[in-house]
Amino acid sequence: MKFKLIFIALFIVSKPLLATSLHFSPEVKIGPYYGSGLSGWGTQLGLSDKLGMDAIYISYTHTYSEFLTDKDRLKTYRVGAQYRLNNAPNVSFQFEVGVVDYEGIQRKIFNPNELSYRNATGFSSALAWVVSINDNVGFRLGVDGNYIDNKKTFLPYSFSATYSTGIVLRF
Repeated sequence: MKFKLIFIALFIVSKPLLATSLHFSPEVKIGPYYGSGLSGWGTQLGLSDKLGMDAIYISYTHTYSEFLTDKDRLKTYRVGAQYRLNNAPNVSFQFEVGVVDYEGIQRKIFNPNELSYRNATGFSSALAWVVSINDNVGFRLGVDGNYIDNKKTFLPYSFSATYSTGIVLRF
């Protein structure tokens, strides 16, 4: 699946770049566990004004958490689009779909040298609102949702969510 996302990105970039600007958006993540605070980062990279959208991009996020004896890491690989609303020209909506890779380590409380490892893959999506200050800068607020079968992870639930905030830059 990761290779398909890279192939799609290369296809988008292979089109003529004349009159096209670059879409870049770094972000920080909040969640997915109680008390974890800032727990990750991400970025979007793509092209603006493509295929009738405000932007078409690929997205990568890295979320991590440590809770007592558990360490969890979620990496997402998604393809997304940003659509500018006609009735509010400075407001845009983003939607992303892709995959999430999970890696987890669990340490035994009474024997800290005994470790258990788990890896799993699941479905990931994200929604966000972007408010543009001008043609080159905007602010983004969104939510990510990941579904991974919790029988294959150390997570208590199959669904996990994080909030994200970032800045959108167009060059």
